[in-house]
Amino acid sequence: MPRPWLPADPTPAAIEALLPQIRRGVSRPAPSKLLALWLYLPIELDTANGRVAYRSSLDASLRNCREAADRDANGVRRGAGSGSWLAAMGYLALVDQIGSAVTNRRPRHQTPSGRNSFERALADFTSLNNQEASCLYALRNSLAHGFSLINISDARVKDPVRRRLLTRMFTLTRGASGLIEWPAHEWNPSRPHQGGATIVDVGLLGDLVEELVRELRVVYAAGDLCIRLERGRVSPALWRAGRFFVHAV
Repeated sequence: MPRPWLPADPTPAAIEALLPQIRRGVSRPAPSKLLALWLYLPIELDTANGRVAYRSSLDASLRNCREAADRDANGVRRGAGSGSWLAAMGYLALVDQIGSAVTNRRPRHQTPSGRNSFERALADFTSLNNQEASCLYALRNSLAHGFSLINISDARVKDPVRRRLLTRMFTLTRGASGLIEWPAHEWNPSRPHQGGATIVDVGLLGDLVEELVRELRVVYAAGDLCIRLERGRVSPALWRAGRFFVHAV
């Protein structure tokens, strides 16, 4: 089992020591060091050109989600929190990012019903069942592709059960009794005036993804988190591309 490069609460000096790994001049970065930086950036440093921030795509996504959802820097809701569709879409996109970036050697759950990064992440790091994961994947599609509350399953999905799971009309709310409330009668696009909406609580959705991020660090500390290299099709240098950036403060 590989040793984590950083402890659960790393010092700025420990993070700074790994920063050369994100420079393009390092053609063969160490996957374990890239993983540590992706999890534990940002850091701000003084340079000859002024103060700059080194950040990861995980940090950028999480920070923007929290701002849109009216959460504090630790992901805790301020009051009732926000019912923002943008926040919901951001959190769903963050699940996608996690599923495409990392994998759990000891996944918490069953094999995902869909072969996509989104459902892989939920299977690896949450206790949602496949029906719940497929429902959130449908919501992700409806918001990300058309910023709407309707998702109609792609015709290429051959399994009729999965097609029904992915074909949904949604209502987004706050203060529901659970993350997902299922309709008494499924919605059918051929009879759009019939059937009910699937209700998703955006506050609980944010809570789910915040807990998923905390679980990433637990799995990392146990030595079971690794970057996803797609069986050698993705090199560590390619994995690094687009996941780190630097900007002036």
